[in-house]
Parts: sequence; structure tokens; C-alpha cells
Amino acid sequence: MRTISTNILAQLEAEELRPFYLLSMDCDGTVYYYTDCDIPITLTNTYTPKGFKFQPIKYSINDIVDQATIEIDNVDEVMTSLFVGGTPQGGDVVLSLIVLNASYGIIDSSSITLFEGEIDAWSLNEGRLSVTVTSIFHQWSQHTLSKHSPSCRWKVFNSSTLGTSGIECQSTAGALWCDRTFERCAVLNNSSHFGGFRFLPDIVDKDIFWGRVQK
Repeated sequence: MRTISTNILAQLEAEELRPFYLLSMDCDGTVYYYTDCDIPITLTNTYTPKGFKFQPIKYSINDIVDQATIEIDNVDEVMTSLFVGGTPQGGDVVLSLIVLNASYGIIDSSSITLFEGEIDAWSLNEGRLSVTVTSIFHQWSQHTLSKHSPSCRWKVFNSSTLGTSGIECQSTAGALWCDRTFERCAVLNNSSHFGGFRFLPDIVDKDIFWGRVQK
């Protein structure tokens, strides 16, 4: 259950609440702050007025990636230089809500985060920019560049004998061979730098239970 500020509750009773949205967007290392309010709003940073809207945000417990689509006015062509001339993909985006009173005073100093993620796809025309923001949890669905192996995966063995950089292996035993097993690595007194996952064979075909105890 979310706790609502007593100041906000008081304004609710007085029917003088004025909700506005805040948008922060990182483009190539520079963060831009916008609000759909017609005057600047200053919290830790100052949000300048700019027209934008977003489609309804949907969340699900199913195996999907949550997304939000935000449309931003581009009448001054600021967004053209940021997106066409840069590499905005992967930039952090936070959409939040702030509540003001009838005099445009901030009722509560903290905003309520509605959605946060990273810039994925975008489209741009003369008057409007459409940005798809993907939840940071999309990274869980990425494929790894290499698979884990129970044997050592370091390519260079024993820098002292090969005369090359064995940064990962770091063996200095003077031996001329290694079969990439943990047992051989232990004989060479180098097991702390073993580059494999030697426990993998022990858990093959075993049921793994996350977050609960098997009954």
C-alpha cells in the first residue's frame, strides 16, 4: 500500500490538486528535463515546459517486456539534433508525476515515478518525436556472447613460458601444458584464477527452485 502525503490529502479535500508530468531523458550523456506544465518546475533539477503525452502504461506478470511510448513536441526542432545527430538508444528515461496546488506551488517535494527504462526505438517528423521506452528488465532476455563451461575458458596459458599476456590465467608455474581442468590448475597452484565453472556438471538435469522451498 502506498502512503499518500498529508499535504496531498489536504489538497484533495480542498479540490485544488493540479497534477503534471515530469520527463527526464538522457541523450548521449546529457540529461534533458521537461514538464507538461506551462511554467518551469524545480525539484533537484529544473523541468522546462514542453508538450508531450504518453500512451497508457501497461504492466503484466506474463513473460513480456514492459514498454511505454512517449510523444514529444518537436516544433522547435531541438529533438531533431538530439536524435538524428546522436545515438540516443540506451539512454535512461524517467516519467514521473508531481502535484501542485492552485497557486502552482509544489505540494510534496518528491515526485511519483510512473515508468522508467531505456530508449529503444524512435521515429521523428517535423512536428513530433515518438520514443519507445523499454523497461530495464529487458536485459534479462539478452543472449550471452559465450556459454559457461566446466573447463577453463582462458585462451592464453602460462605467460612466463609463452612470453605473451596471460592476464586471465596468471599461471607462473613454468609448466608447458594445461588440460584446462580444475585439477591441473590446482596442481599449478593457480586455482584462484581458474576460468571455468567446475560445479556445472553436478547440477545438470537437476530441478532448480527459485524463491521457495520444494515440498
